[in-house]
Amino acid sequence: MENIIIKTKEASVNFKGFTLSPVNIEIPEGFIIGITGSNGAGKSTFLEMVLGCFPKMNGTVTINGYDVVKERQKALATIGVISEKRTFYENEDALKNEEYFSPFYKNWEKETYRKFLKKMDIPCIQNIGNFSKGERVKFQLAFSAAYKPALLIMDEPVAGLDPVFKADFFKILQEFVAKYMTTILISDNVTENLAKIADYLITIEDGKCSWKEVI
Repeated sequence: MENIIIKTKEASVNFKGFTLSPVNIEIPEGFIIGITGSNGAGKSTFLEMVLGCFPKMNGTVTINGYDVVKERQKALATIGVISEKRTFYENEDALKNEEYFSPFYKNWEKETYRKFLKKMDIPCIQNIGNFSKGERVKFQLAFSAAYKPALLIMDEPVAGLDPVFKADFFKILQEFVAKYMTTILISDNVTENLAKIADYLITIEDGKCSWKEVI
């Protein structure tokens, strides 16, 4: 029996001028789920809904069995996030950031963190604020690997990066899933990028979601 990591039941949000229509999906453990759609279609809103950012949302979203609104802290403890909005200590290096943040993660593994930093050629003595966009994306993946979240959420992590970086990064993601059985939600407005690695695709247009398996 598959372990369901994300379950939504009539989940929707309403803003002035935008509505994300009710979503009913079940996402199993150990798969890559691509989220695609044009700019402004609702991809980021969907990811924020999954993260429990809307206390007054309609319906329910559960992550690893935890309601993202009623049990938000427990749900977030099982989630990793790779996003330009994620904050770290910009004037400190990767090891100092580990020193500051690792106590908040009970499953943190120092050896795994260092292994991933080395694997992705992330300098350990350079301040985070001086990283390129590609280095920052890889650093965040290494950071997430250190506590092995059940769900890893990525909001357009490869937008604007070159094809070689994208190919290498997608290969790392596939290896990550195979090794740790992490479920990955990754958005991109270029469907072809996601079709290469995703097991399932969620397409969002004008606030409406459709769901299909990638063959």
